[in-house]
Amino acid sequence: MSKITQSQPQIQLVHTLTGHKKVTFGVRAVVISSSGQTLISGGRDDTIKVWNLRTGKLLRSLNAHSDGVTSIAISPDDKRIVTGGISTPTMKVWDLRTFLMLKGDSGHTQPVETIAISSDGKLIASGNDDGTIKLWDLHTLKLLDSIAAHSGFVSKVAFSPDMQTLVSAGGGDDNTIRLIDLQTKKTRHILKGHKTGVDAIAITPDSKKLVTGSFGQLVSRNRAISTLKLWNLQSGKLLHEFTDNFSSVESLAISPDGKILICGNYDGTIKLWSLETLKLLHTWRDGSSSVLGLALSRDGKTLASSNEDSTIHIWQFK
Repeated sequence: MSKITQSQPQIQLVHTLTGHKKVTFGVRAVVISSSGQTLISGGRDDTIKVWNLRTGKLLRSLNAHSDGVTSIAISPDDKRIVTGGISTPTMKVWDLRTFLMLKGDSGHTQPVETIAISSDGKLIASGNDDGTIKLWDLHTLKLLDSIAAHSGFVSKVAFSPDMQTLVSAGGGDDNTIRLIDLQTKKTRHILKGHKTGVDAIAITPDSKKLVTGSFGQLVSRNRAISTLKLWNLQSGKLLHEFTDNFSSVESLAISPDGKILICGNYDGTIKLWSLETLKLLHTWRDGSSSVLGLALSRDGKTLASSNEDSTIHIWQFK
């Protein structure tokens, strides 16, 4: 087994996981533990499920949010996961060793669309339907700050690995991306260029570049443009638009070495792009439904993709 490379990548499907009930919008969230042993998924069937990533065996199923799980984040030490949902409490912290819920917040008045945990394992960022981002202490779940970010709902949040920047994306009619200074909590740059709400973001491991994906601008029933963009994370400058991606972007991941971009699309395809040459390397079809979530193992060898039809696929790069 080898990690993903730029020269003739070979991808093998090793598991299809079917533990989630088939419901509308399927499985939106997947994360892989730092150890590479465990996959956690969250679905609109109200559950989070814990899987053995190597064997594909379902280890545990937990009733999480009564109106569906919108997002999952895992702490760097693999001890805790945080889940977001629509029902109250809208954010919950779980012990990944005992599978017990440790805390549920009462600080949200709107559904939580997105959750991220900082690289130092201390902070949670949650993005809400009211356009605010809330910062929490991971261990106490104390609310530390609330940032008014977008006029529409917050579709995605992410911490830069160097802990300098908090990135937020606006959904709906707010199609901007905000680069927020994590020390001052002030917006450093507002990125514009997407024609519709931004559905996916990913930051390179060196904290220098940002990739954003959106529904794009429909030019025909099955074809969209202006869906995938690359930015300088420090200056906010647009570096490149991937004009060969003709489907709306649902999910993104970047390889651990920062060289490969993985893009999950509305049309059921997964595309690999070089972030060095900006060329399309490979395309394959994940299934007949949208690829809602992507998670890449820390060693870059295993990819999990979650889909609108409630299935999860586990891929290995050969």
